[in-house]
Amino acid sequence: MIRQRIAVIGGVAAGPAAAAHAKRIDPEADVVLFERGSNISYGACELPYYVADQIESAETLVVFRPEAFERDKRVSVRTGHEVTDIRPDRNRLVVREVLSGRSFEERFDKFILATGAVAIRPELDGSEAANLFVVRSLDDGVDLKNYLATHRVRHAVVLGGGYVGLEMAEAMVTREIRATVLEPAAHVLHRYVSADSGRLVETLLQEHGVAVRRERAIGFNVSGSGLITSVATDQGESIGCQLVIAAVGTRPDSTLAARAGLRIRESGAVDVDSRMRTSAPNVWACGDCIEVTRVIDGASVYSPLAQTAFRTARVAAENAARRGRGAVAQFPGTCEASAVKVFGLEVARVGLTLEWAKKAGFDAFDVAVDGWSRVSFYPGAQRLRVELTVERRSGRLLGGTVIGREGAAMRANVLVPLVWRGASVREIRDFDLVYTPPVAPSIDPILVAANRAAEGLKSSH
Repeated sequence: MIRQRIAVIGGVAAGPAAAAHAKRIDPEADVVLFERGSNISYGACELPYYVADQIESAETLVVFRPEAFERDKRVSVRTGHEVTDIRPDRNRLVVREVLSGRSFEERFDKFILATGAVAIRPELDGSEAANLFVVRSLDDGVDLKNYLATHRVRHAVVLGGGYVGLEMAEAMVTREIRATVLEPAAHVLHRYVSADSGRLVETLLQEHGVAVRRERAIGFNVSGSGLITSVATDQGESIGCQLVIAAVGTRPDSTLAARAGLRIRESGAVDVDSRMRTSAPNVWACGDCIEVTRVIDGASVYSPLAQTAFRTARVAAENAARRGRGAVAQFPGTCEASAVKVFGLEVARVGLTLEWAKKAGFDAFDVAVDGWSRVSFYPGAQRLRVELTVERRSGRLLGGTVIGREGAAMRANVLVPLVWRGASVREIRDFDLVYTPPVAPSIDPILVAANRAAEGLKSSH
């Protein structure tokens, strides 16, 4: 049998996972991983803690060094090589050596795109200033940390009140730098939690000296030395600062796919089917450059999460490498589980909030209960808030939020399979969950919330 050649474009999470799995599926294949930078695999979600000096060395974040990956996974790794074009109809890709600038073509049988996402920079004059940073790649984190080590920063303005924005605000406070978060939406974490929960998080931020302002940046005042000295807002304010961190989200990096003529979705993501195959029969895509199916309602959503990247990478690799052997791999979907920890408070979300449920067309309601992480009088017990989003007609669990200083994220994990299989709150309230005073109360807040939601179903008929 002729040895097949598989090119994987991109590193971090999806690319290395796809390359390693393709080699497992077809050990005889020639699998080559292309990465334009020098790092192929690192912990991107750990970057705020690195900037905060809670993780001292950037080397700690490196998961696989290129030479170790080649040795352990038997995959060829080419760092410093940027793929500038894919020509699926000719089974070719065009590669540029970053250092020399030399370009060349190379033939492959299959292609897996793992080009990821790029951080959104403000489209404002001054956004290229040396003291405006995004925090997406390892190099971004290193650059920011080096800047903080060599410049006196007293006040940082963070654009965006999502996960990364709040993590970076906390990182600044940890470094004894005053932080202001600009979030024009109704509350921080507005995509993930209810208004009540968002206000709870904002109160915590303010208790730790972080100012939260319902304002949008509309311009930057830049000094003659090329540094931002203040941020102009849509409320007519001018906020003086020595550092700006843009954390307003990401967009899929589909430039290479678009240039190859692949179908692109309205969000800018590469269009794939459940097998991760693109509109070209010999090209697959995975990770943060694609949309995936949401199991709750079958909608196609852009969900740039690490676990989704790993899971879609395995599907793409299995189908690209299988050569007709075995069953076709299918991506079953996501229910979008995520969390953030802010000044010791865990905020974990699974599935849909009430706002998103209504946008998706559900007739839904939500309930919220306050309970305890352990038996209330046991030493160390912490307050815990559980919110459930429920379909009114069926009682189906559509999503949930758990907030607390202890056990919130792990309780949210309990909700994942329940959202996934469409469990009813009537079923959930009868579950046997662990009870032992040092760990969990006799009636867990999840059960209390489910019971209250079930009672709400009765009153709605």
